[in-house]
Amino acid sequence: MSTKSNSKKRKATNSKESPAAKKSTASDALDIENGFEPFTLESIRTKIQSLSTRVPKIPEEQFADFDNLEEKVVREWAAQLQAVLEEFNLLVCCVATATYKWGTDRSGAADQNLSLLSGELGSSQEQIASTVTPRLTNVLAPVVDLVIEKTVTTTNKDGMEVKENHFTRKLVDPDFVKLCHKILARNAPLLRQVVLSNFHKLLRCLKDYLKAQKNDTQHSRGFTY
Repeated sequence: MSTKSNSKKRKATNSKESPAAKKSTASDALDIENGFEPFTLESIRTKIQSLSTRVPKIPEEQFADFDNLEEKVVREWAAQLQAVLEEFNLLVCCVATATYKWGTDRSGAADQNLSLLSGELGSSQEQIASTVTPRLTNVLAPVVDLVIEKTVTTTNKDGMEVKENHFTRKLVDPDFVKLCHKILARNAPLLRQVVLSNFHKLLRCLKDYLKAQKNDTQHSRGFTY
């Protein structure tokens, strides 16, 4: 009797899911409900390739005469390029999750490959952030001061004067802003070249990493007994 009872208890215990399994199942269900699907390196590479086609072309006619620039055209071009770079930086943030593995699950070669990939990603972001982004920011978000535009004086019911200040934003240095528009228009071809060159390099880098990852996996299987 006791043997059968113990057997039933063991079966009941084994049939129960562990808390970790339940948590994992619940998490997966939540992801599905929210429409979440993690990016793979292949999908990130495809998205960067697609993103490169959205780097705005240079309006050569409007940018040709630096002394008579239409600032609206310059700002529109800067805004389009800024939108591309914002999306690019977000895609780069997804690489870490796409390449995640517990440390002991990676070989020494895989660690080295991942280190090289991370270095190239950081290098590209740094180049764009230091040479392109500041020029866009100077045009899209120039420094302004909050100043009093006018003061309205009224009299209340008690006969007391009440002053109401109306504030407005004014450029701190309008001449510098105009200069920034000229600089952006003058450097637009090379700024575009910097962005596309780094996109192109990362596309090659991701391709090389995927190839090295595949070779490492095949090599590891060759020594499996």
